[in-house]
Amino acid sequence: MERSETYSLFMATDVVCRILGIDPYVMLETAGLSQLARGRSELRVTAAQYFDTWNTMEVLSPRADYVPFLGVAISRGPVIPVFFTLSCAPNLETGLMRLAQFKSLLGPIRMRVFWEDGMWRLEYDSADARSIMPPTLGALQLVCTLENVRSATAHLVRPVSAGFNGSEAERRQIAGELGLMPERSKVTFMAFSPQDAKRPFISENPDFWADVEADLNLQLAAQNGRLPVASRVKGALVDLMPLGRIGAEDVADILEMSRSTLQRRLRDEGTTYQEVLDGTRRDMAMRYLTKTTLRADEIGNVLAYRDANSFSRSFRRWTGLSPLAFRQADNQSSVSGEVE
Repeated sequence: MERSETYSLFMATDVVCRILGIDPYVMLETAGLSQLARGRSELRVTAAQYFDTWNTMEVLSPRADYVPFLGVAISRGPVIPVFFTLSCAPNLETGLMRLAQFKSLLGPIRMRVFWEDGMWRLEYDSADARSIMPPTLGALQLVCTLENVRSATAHLVRPVSAGFNGSEAERRQIAGELGLMPERSKVTFMAFSPQDAKRPFISENPDFWADVEADLNLQLAAQNGRLPVASRVKGALVDLMPLGRIGAEDVADILEMSRSTLQRRLRDEGTTYQEVLDGTRRDMAMRYLTKTTLRADEIGNVLAYRDANSFSRSFRRWTGLSPLAFRQADNQSSVSGEVE
């Protein structure tokens, strides 16, 4: 029997439900995923189950305009590492190519980008041919992507055409955000002019991108049994930390092994789970502080700390400095280097 690919429910339970004010446990119960609602929402689900959660949230949403509302809120809200693929890029063309490579980390949605008839076109569809992506979920991809592009360019970029397989009312709902009325199309798509495809991103950050790409590749490779277990643990942690989950049990579930097996295999590699966790958090914290403008509390959230004080205490233990002092010292060092 063919094994189904599985996907994280992070975007559904930890982002969309929170923004819409929906209880994620009620949503999972209503979607027929009661086993996840009973404290197992870190488990991954099939494409069909993922789309069931979206259809359920559509029913439970307290807002009629939930698609454009969500698209804007997600792009301006929580720090989601996958979206660094866009913000770190030099322009829209490169950013969308990078995002397409890692899109599956956010759910069972495949993204393709290519030039067609002189326009830079992106398309979304289900990553599983056996499961149809809900039209409104496709519409959300269009709005969220466009909002991220506008933020990265500081320009009101408008597509030259767009479409998805929704009703007239559903298409009209996002027309204001897109700046045009999307057409009825079996394919969810958006096309940009050559000028916008090459439009520079003010947020370009090539140094940070090299680190982000390495982390995202580790996430994709977390299930690769040929990699050292410590590397797979780091990849799983990068995936889980934005959800607020850092337990060895959570990581063991992702790697499909027992907690005791995980700990034993890490010992065989000369390390422990706590050492890998601390090292991953330390490296990512230093990177975010020196290569981004994220606030310390935002960095603490990404690294699954309960609050900014907890993050600050850990950071002092690693470096002897507070996060703010570390950032200031790095900035002064950079300025001194430029003067010399």
